[in-house]
Amino acid sequence: MQLPHDWASLIKDWERALKAENKSDRTIGIYTTAARDFGLWVNREDDIAPDEAGTHEVRDFVAHLIERTSPGNANTNYRALQQWFKFLIIEDEIETSPMVNMKPPYVPEKPVPIVPDDMLKRVLESCKGKDFQSRRDTALIRIFFDTGARLSEIANLTLDDIDFNVDAVRVVGKGSKERVVPFSPNTGTALSRYLRARKSHKLSEHERVWLGIKNRGPMTPNGIGQMLRRRGREVGVEAEMGRHLHAHLGRHAASHHWQANGGSESDLMLVMGWTSPQMPKRYGKSAAVERAHASARKLRLGDRF
Repeated sequence: MQLPHDWASLIKDWERALKAENKSDRTIGIYTTAARDFGLWVNREDDIAPDEAGTHEVRDFVAHLIERTSPGNANTNYRALQQWFKFLIIEDEIETSPMVNMKPPYVPEKPVPIVPDDMLKRVLESCKGKDFQSRRDTALIRIFFDTGARLSEIANLTLDDIDFNVDAVRVVGKGSKERVVPFSPNTGTALSRYLRARKSHKLSEHERVWLGIKNRGPMTPNGIGQMLRRRGREVGVEAEMGRHLHAHLGRHAASHHWQANGGSESDLMLVMGWTSPQMPKRYGKSAAVERAHASARKLRLGDRF
């Protein structure tokens, strides 16, 4: 089924507006895909213009997503559609949003597992070696699980972004916001070893840090993701954790250990590039449980009688 012209035209205008607001490609993709899917949904039987889609249609669409996909995906689409209707109001296509009195779908909380240190050591052991690929993969895995930086942030690093004088990297996060993230000595050693091995690469003069094997060009975020999955699969991460090894697990692990070891939430927000205080709470729930258990053992309430 083809999206009606009036929907396609407005969505294209919205995409242009989002780019002008400097939204990330990922955000733009999520927003516009939700609007397209909604447009196709409401037009599956009748011809409904963008300004004719009301609360009933939105509720049916969200219910459909919950049934066919997941509450989390439905919630993501719900919030994207909120922005879609705000755009329609700005463009004088509608006066009020049909979602003004709606509530987002409830998403059952699923705690994200923290990769155990012994498992991470096994992954690094699988990268043991002095060849280019081994040293590159070791440096990548260490920097993800040490800094907690996002996949895109690390994938886009340039040589000038690395400062060994202060052991830190400059990354560009969401909204093109720059920040400096420190790394630990072991990560610095792994990174330095990789850069020495990198000198023999055909494209060693390229500004991007992470280069492909066999003298191929810079690695893409997808290529780095494939490397992490492969390395994890080699040591049984998927079998043991029920999910493949990926960069965001490093973000969760770094947040967990930061808070479990007494690091402040405000400092964590600066390092991770978060602006909402809800983020360290969300990422730190596993650490909160660990701290609560430690407090219970320290208090030894059962020993009072």
